[in-house]
Amino acid sequence: MSAGASRVSPRVIYAASVAAIPPIDWSDERVITTDLLAKAYGASASNIHDNHRKNAERFEEGKHFYRLVGDELRRFKALPGNIPVSAKARSLILWTERGAARHAKMLETDAAWDVFEALEDSYFHHRAAPAGGEVATDADRSTVVDREPLLHAAIRMVVKHRLPFHKVYQTMNYFAGSMRFAVMTKAQVAEAERFIERLLLGQDTRADWLRIGANKRELTGDDAQPELLGFAVPGTLGNWQN
Repeated sequence: MSAGASRVSPRVIYAASVAAIPPIDWSDERVITTDLLAKAYGASASNIHDNHRKNAERFEEGKHFYRLVGDELRRFKALPGNIPVSAKARSLILWTERGAARHAKMLETDAAWDVFEALEDSYFHHRAAPAGGEVATDADRSTVVDREPLLHAAIRMVVKHRLPFHKVYQTMNYFAGSMRFAVMTKAQVAEAERFIERLLLGQDTRADWLRIGANKRELTGDDAQPELLGFAVPGTLGNWQN
């Protein structure tokens, strides 16, 4: 490098590397695989696996990661645009933004935190608000008109499955990570609407309900499993007969 040449900031390099990561979404959330996270952090996949294994109590499924097996894994493999997954794979872990942050902390290097900041800015940034339901700006805040589809969806659930309104509302709020419709962002409204459509079709997943449970715990501090719509097996509600 010549004396007059400028040095490229490591953060610029990290940001450029992160920008090349193919986006992966699951359960209306941006996620990342173990291999991609390890490459971003300059670690090995075994480092990530070891962090998880040795600190299992610090990682909560549905909050820090999703574990896909069986039908959910087959559904993920079939999604258009997703990264290829080995046909021999019997399970797949997808790390959320919170999970990626935990690994950055455990790696204990400045580089890992710089990479996480780049991931936060350029990869996970599409999430409009954290699970606590805070609204960043007035432009992000939903309006009554924005939330109208949720009302129509709730009515469909009540009519089709004879469910109480308050349970349907509670389910959508916990999925979005909000205490009530009025504080939802536009992005949270869209996520809740997509979830309720999957629920009506019987296409909800275990990951959906893990997310609901994790958001409930974060919002209320209550570790009890949410009763919500009163059934335990994902993907069955849409098949119920009136």
